Amino acid sequence: MVRESLPIESLLFIYVSETGTAQDCAESLWRDARLRSIPSRLVDIDDFDIESLLEEKFVVFVVATSGQGEMPVAMKTAWSQLLRRGLPADLLEDLSVAVFGLGDSSYQKFNFAAKKLFRRLEQLGAKTVLPLGLADDQHDLGVDGALDPWRTLLWKTIQEGGYFPTMKPDFNPSQLLPPKYEIRYCDESTSGATAATTNSTGFVQLDVIENKRVTAEDHFQDTRLVTFDNGAGALEYNPGDVLMVHPENPTETVDLALEVLGYSDHVLDRKFQLVPTDQNIQPPPSWLIGSVTTLRTCFKRLFDLQTIPKRSFLKMLAQLSSVEMEKEKLLEFASAEGLDDYLDYCYRPRRTIAELLRDFGPSVKNLPLERLFDLFASIRPRAFSIASCPVTHKGTIQILVGKVEYKVKKMAAVRRGLCSTYLARLSVGDRAFLKIRRGTFRWPSMERPILLVGPGTGVAPFRSILSYRGQEDAATHSVLFFGCRNSSKDFYFSDEWERIANASVFCAFSRDDPKRKVYVQHVMAEKALEVARILEENGSIFVAGSSGKMPEDVADCIAQIAEKHGGVPDGKVFVEKLEKCGRLQFETWS
Repeated sequence: MVRESLPIESLLFIYVSETGTAQDCAESLWRDARLRSIPSRLVDIDDFDIESLLEEKFVVFVVATSGQGEMPVAMKTAWSQLLRRGLPADLLEDLSVAVFGLGDSSYQKFNFAAKKLFRRLEQLGAKTVLPLGLADDQHDLGVDGALDPWRTLLWKTIQEGGYFPTMKPDFNPSQLLPPKYEIRYCDESTSGATAATTNSTGFVQLDVIENKRVTAEDHFQDTRLVTFDNGAGALEYNPGDVLMVHPENPTETVDLALEVLGYSDHVLDRKFQLVPTDQNIQPPPSWLIGSVTTLRTCFKRLFDLQTIPKRSFLKMLAQLSSVEMEKEKLLEFASAEGLDDYLDYCYRPRRTIAELLRDFGPSVKNLPLERLFDLFASIRPRAFSIASCPVTHKGTIQILVGKVEYKVKKMAAVRRGLCSTYLARLSVGDRAFLKIRRGTFRWPSMERPILLVGPGTGVAPFRSILSYRGQEDAATHSVLFFGCRNSSKDFYFSDEWERIANASVFCAFSRDDPKRKVYVQHVMAEKALEVARILEENGSIFVAGSSGKMPEDVADCIAQIAEKHGGVPDGKVFVEKLEKCGRLQFETWS
């Protein structure tokens, strides 16, 4: 059906990403729009004021799912605004929307974030112009199994609806778009701009005042308590809030990429400005690389060289390659038919982009500089629950970081997490870009008890809230269930728990007894009466940690305790009600 209202000026793509996959999908759709001559914008939900939806006409959402079917952290603020009471049912009646979700059907709450957003937009009067798209990691073709047919339907709907008069129905999908940026070199009199201390994104630079290993030296896991100097009060936070850290590439990764690319020191250190070639394209963040920057700075701070190459990256590199054999191989990896080969080459060995550049050296040697900004994704900030308390740790911010480091077959070099490696290597006096993101936990009043379940580094936000409540005379007694491997190797904050007022801490050490693995749910079952008491007193339960089996096991344990000691006929239904009313909250990550 042809749209009766005036054509829309610009198509907006909003992505809600956890690991970068949703961003990659949104960018591929955005590139499709540009190939079709549709004016379009691409934004991160974190940089978008959700109230601006009232000014939009057509929006495509690409939404990841977090943990156990939760809204990704980046979406929490926007989601709470969309859920406000009193919003009229016709609020978004002038908005056309399409929603594509990313999830994994092996999880019980498959694609819940996208499903909830889709329903809420309909409730607010938005026109959903095509069915909800649901990608499944379990599909034989991965995300593309759902994205490709949904993509076809999207452009068919837009074309038949007459939304954009400039749209080209016929185009060459292998066409190379113009570069996103024009590079304008600066003469010697131009002073190089450095990243600002404050900026509209909220990132500031703080000094490291301590970087302490908190696991035993002979323990396999290197976990750090990193302390930043917040004495000037540049960042304000509350218990449960999250510290966003913008990492930098390791020196060895940068060196590998630059060696392969073959740029001279003169090219790497020559100052320039980046000018968008389209009014709908945003420049890279000047607070991070400066308004006048260098290529060396971009390789250090902007380009994500540690990530696993996505198939969109392979397609783009194939377009840029003039080496026919390598071009063919890249396109084969990027095709649906070559998925298994792609997984074997990139995903399973956790090969990095820098390592792929080395393997395809002839294709990348001396690439045009402006094309680097099309090829490389930007480094994404990572989120860490704040472990310090704004009252008892005044003037500082602390995070608990487990360094990600492991070996895989086929790769000689150790695999390392970008941000955890960056943080573990920080020395006293080093500066890092940081900002506060409001946490997802909604704490009850001090008069109500809380039960906390935090295995491993999941205990970080609970150290903060327990320390905070410990300063309040009105605070009701709280209970923490903490789990780790060994009482002598990774028992985080072991010397602090007894000093916190109005709190009891029960521990599960899974490897202390070689004959029995004890996890948090086992200790909860042993302390069932304590759990039942908190439930009976209208208390709240908070769970933080890995998104594997732990959250499900904890929920099952609560259900069993509610049936056995609380007189509840159906524990699972009871747990679902707890979650719906906010008395059971999860903050998990993979």
